[in-house]
Amino acid sequence: MMRLIRSAAAAVLLAALLAGLTACQSTPGSLSPSVQPPAAQSREEAVPGQSQEETAPAQAPAPEPEAPVPPPENVPSQSQADPEPVPDPEPEPAAPPETEPAAPPDPAPDPVSPPEPVQEPELEPVPAAEPEPEVPVQPELPEVENHTLYILMYHHMVEDGQNYNTWTITTSRFREDLQWLRDHGYTWLLPSQLAAGEPLPAKAVLITFDDGYASNYQLAFPILQEFQAKAVISLITRHVEDQDPDFLSWDMCREMAASGLVEFGSHTYDSHGEAPRGIKRAFRESRGDYETRIFPDIQASIDQIRENLGTEVLFFAYPHGQTERWASGFLREHFAITVTTRHGPADLSRGLYDLPRHNITVEHPVSEFLK
Repeated sequence: MMRLIRSAAAAVLLAALLAGLTACQSTPGSLSPSVQPPAAQSREEAVPGQSQEETAPAQAPAPEPEAPVPPPENVPSQSQADPEPVPDPEPEPAAPPETEPAAPPDPAPDPVSPPEPVQEPELEPVPAAEPEPEVPVQPELPEVENHTLYILMYHHMVEDGQNYNTWTITTSRFREDLQWLRDHGYTWLLPSQLAAGEPLPAKAVLITFDDGYASNYQLAFPILQEFQAKAVISLITRHVEDQDPDFLSWDMCREMAASGLVEFGSHTYDSHGEAPRGIKRAFRESRGDYETRIFPDIQASIDQIRENLGTEVLFFAYPHGQTERWASGFLREHFAITVTTRHGPADLSRGLYDLPRHNITVEHPVSEFLK
């Protein structure tokens, strides 16, 4: 761009000089070539290093591209030059300010590959909590009435360390039996409660002692008091009447009856022999003879208990556990409950007569038979 501007300025200046020379040659009395007018000399001095050929009308050679063009000096004024006005050179257009070349744009950065995604560890799916199954509402069932009664049979009792047999237990065994019954939720009952028709508790037990040994008062009764357990004692009343030291006295019986823990039943007056056995009929004995022998004996025991203890006699234990069909009617008329020595639990839905029992010994405790 600067080169073009300089070339244009030089061309304008040259044109002005050529116009001035042309005007001088056409004027009369021009000077000889040997003598140049001062104006021409001034023009020659104005452009140093310019030859005479430059004054000819021929086209001047283009200036050297890179040579600087100095401004014209001593240009003749309007009065000295040709009367034709020389047009003033047009002012040079202002050169635009040089600007630094724009820096080449930064090379595009290498494309950055996106980071590889971090693979999340696969989590095991948590199984959804299964809804709890709805518990079907069970309809309330009517309470089932219990008919099972466990009847325990004891006879004689001895202190620990003394001899015992099938019909004898020790005090420790009896205490352990009562403790087991209590721990397992059993309820002790009396014959009067059964005769009154009271519903049986879920676990019902009846404790019985046969014969009426003195040990029932001396050893068993304190343990009954300790546990507040109930029992029934079936007396062979002749031993009480005769004041046999191995058997209970009426005073002992009254004390136990007064406690509310013990009731008394009949085990006959004196029909606990072996021949015939218990209240069984004798060989070839007539029914009349049998009733004459047995019925007054049983009635005597009932009367003696009533007279001495002032209580009703509701309970009868068959001697030796032997039943007799000829005595069945009499017993049902006088007693509410009868028991045998037949083994097993009693089902009261069948009635209260001829009920089975469990014989408890040292070798066979209560826990062996009851649930």
